[in-house]
Amino acid sequence: QDRVIGWPATVEWKARGLWCQLPRPPDDWNIKDCLVREPDSKIQVKILTYNLFWWNLFDRRGGDGRSAGKLIAQTSGPDEYDIMAFQECDDRLRILNDARAEGLLGDYDALDGGNAIALAYRIDKWRLLDQGAQDVGEDSQPQYYGRRTAMWARLAHNSSNKTVFFVNHHGPLPVSRAGSCTGSATALNIMKMISDHAHMSDAIILVGDFNARWGSTRITELNRRLHHVYSGTAMRGIDHVYSNCPLGAEGRNLGSGGSDHDALSVT
Repeated sequence: QDRVIGWPATVEWKARGLWCQLPRPPDDWNIKDCLVREPDSKIQVKILTYNLFWWNLFDRRGGDGRSAGKLIAQTSGPDEYDIMAFQECDDRLRILNDARAEGLLGDYDALDGGNAIALAYRIDKWRLLDQGAQDVGEDSQPQYYGRRTAMWARLAHNSSNKTVFFVNHHGPLPVSRAGSCTGSATALNIMKMISDHAHMSDAIILVGDFNARWGSTRITELNRRLHHVYSGTAMRGIDHVYSNCPLGAEGRNLGSGGSDHDALSVT
């Protein structure tokens, strides 16, 4: 039966007394199982995650000759990206139009997740089943900008009806900070959001600028719950890709395109 995964709450709490508090799952709980195991039933999904450094690349430098759009168009290849996730994105249509002007093909719809995150998906290959966004973490001093969001979209492949649950996140600052609503509570709130909305048969893909490096409490917690697929190298590796279906996945670092982050692609 294709049902929502559900959150296996224990009696222990994480971040008790804070707005981000939640009941912890069992230590050995994860959603690393991929229910799409038959080779002839698999579909290829090509994704992009990209922090666009908007305040600098677009606000100060005017887009630098559509440099980010050019990177997207030149790396999309003949198959094009199925789903693209953007962080520090103040205008999702601007980046799509820049990419189209540089040669990106395919028809895309763009969803706004709030807090300058967005995603775009190919409407000629996918249909939107449901979507949402929620706060999952919060910055700590001395780099406080506010709460941090994760957005999700549940998409069905038009020809096969296979479903993808795609999550885009921009994590709290300071980088790799632990404790309160900044550390592993953020990771657990992301996992609870996924388990509350994703279905058992979904291929789950979680991407973003997590503002957390390998060995941080956030990434350590995520590694327990999902398969790590790929990471960037900018800022010593704070952009990551996770999935429950990692078999055969291949990642590429696409360079910066004028941002202070690397764009990452996984197929």
